[in-house]
This record gives sequence, structure tokens and C-alpha cells, in this order.
Amino acid sequence: MKPYNELGHVALGTTLRHLATQVSKDAENTYKQFGFEIEPKWFPVFYVLASTGADSVVNIAKKISHSHVSVSKIIKEMKVADLIDSYKSNEDSRITLVMLNERALAMLPAMQNQCEAIDFAMKQLTEETGIDLWQALTVIDRHLRFRPISSRVNEDKADIHIVDYAPKYQNAFKALNVEWISQYWTLEEPDYNALNDPEGYILNQSGAILIALDKGRAVGCCALIKIDNNNYELAKMAVSPDVQGKGVGLLLGKKIIERAILMKVKRLYLESNTVLVPALKLYEKLGFKPIEGAVSPYERCNVQMELHLPHVKAK
Repeated sequence: MKPYNELGHVALGTTLRHLATQVSKDAENTYKQFGFEIEPKWFPVFYVLASTGADSVVNIAKKISHSHVSVSKIIKEMKVADLIDSYKSNEDSRITLVMLNERALAMLPAMQNQCEAIDFAMKQLTEETGIDLWQALTVIDRHLRFRPISSRVNEDKADIHIVDYAPKYQNAFKALNVEWISQYWTLEEPDYNALNDPEGYILNQSGAILIALDKGRAVGCCALIKIDNNNYELAKMAVSPDVQGKGVGLLLGKKIIERAILMKVKRLYLESNTVLVPALKLYEKLGFKPIEGAVSPYERCNVQMELHLPHVKAK
């Protein structure tokens, strides 16, 4: 057997815990340097309140992806430290809003200076290592959120499989869509928005993009674009002509619907055109029904469809 320090990926959990501990301890030193006298674990709540002015515990928890219990505990600790004021909402007396008090607001310049210094330091680290740690962690988190390592170890080693979007697939995501759109129409402004900046336009807006790989080569894609909390648009589905007939489109469609269900989306909506007969047959096979929807931003759209998704209880 290999020595433990040579296990590599197998020891990932231990390495991540060690790194998290190291960064957390060092954060205390950074806060002291800038006279920003708060506990590092309070920072997400402090920053949100500095940005919004006042908010509820529920909203803060959503914005920083913490549990309600965790945020409530931090708020109590910040109150003890004399950083927080609270009051009942004028619109709904059942809701308590919290805000930074005058003492906390006086600390904002120190917080801003610290944020700028940390950003500069991390850019230097990226230049030294050639690794953008924030981007790497963000991409890995996105890929493991719905397909954790435990589900990957026993996956079939099929030639075609579906993965989440990563920056290395941006050129393929754009090329696949440009190819089919250009065959019938010209690209429109919403196309450019999504294809030139998929992370900013789709992923950072709570959306998702799946990529179909054929022996490691990107041959298909499909996206979920957020309309509101309950409704998402199924968009930017494309399959390379050289793999058509292998069931890539159907596999992508099923996987994107599975993802939407996991995301607790209640309804999927899509736009298409009557000339795309194979695509329309695929959507019907997936369960989509024609509807009369709102005016589309796309000139090429003359078909609108929807699919209501089953409710999934949280475990």
C-alpha cells in the first residue's frame, strides 16, 4: 500500500479539512491587521447587511446558503457583541428585521479595505500557482452538488455520459448552438448573451447547463435558465450531427428534467419552431405540451411548450 501522503484524491476530504482549518485560523490574523473586529464566521451576515441595510433571517440564510439555525445563532452572537439592531417589519409584524447598528457601520471602511487586500492577495496566489482557487472550488461544488463522489464510483463507464458545465466546455457550448441556429436563422441578442457568457447569464442566476460527452468529447448540451423560483426555461439544447441517432438528445432531455426536479422547479417552459420536427417530437416524448405563452424575445419562435414537474419532498 502507498504511504498516506501519496494517496492523492483518496485523501481529498482530509486535505480539504486541513486547508479549511488553515484558512480559518489565518483569517483571524487578517481581520486583526485591518482592525475589523468581528469573528470571521460572522462575515457573510455582516456583508449582506452592509449591502442590503436590513433583512430577515430567512432571506439572509438564502443569500449566503446557510441554514436558518446557523444564521440565527450568528445574529445572536452579533447582538451580544453590540453590532446588530432589530425591529418588526412595518409590512408584516410577524417578521423581524435585523440591521447593522452605528458601531458596526463605522467598521465598513475597514471591511472594504480588507476585502480589496484579500482580493489582491488571492490574485497574486493565482499568478504564482496558475490555479484560480475560487473558480476551481466553484466549479467542483457545482459538479458535486447533484452528482456526489459516492454516486460516481459505481457509474457505468458508458461512451456517452452527462456532466455539468465547466469553463473548458464554453467553446463547445457556443459552437454546438451556433451550428444548429445558423442552419435555419441568424443569432439574436439573447443567443449572444447566453453563449458568450454562460456563467454570468445562466449559472450565476441559479441556472444549470449539462454537457453530453462522447468518449470525452462534448457533443451535446442543454440549459435551464431561471424565469422565477418556480419556473425555468429549457434552452440551448443542441446535439452534434455526427452523433445524432445515438439517443444523445433524449438522454440530455431526461437528465435536464431530473436536474430540474432536484432543484425543486415546478414547471419547465421552452420555445421552438415548427421546422424543427425531430426536436418537437423529442419534447413531446419528454412530456412537454403545447401552450399559448407570452411574447418571445426570439423572432424564430412560433412554438411554446411546458412541462409540469412532480413535487419532490426534501429528505
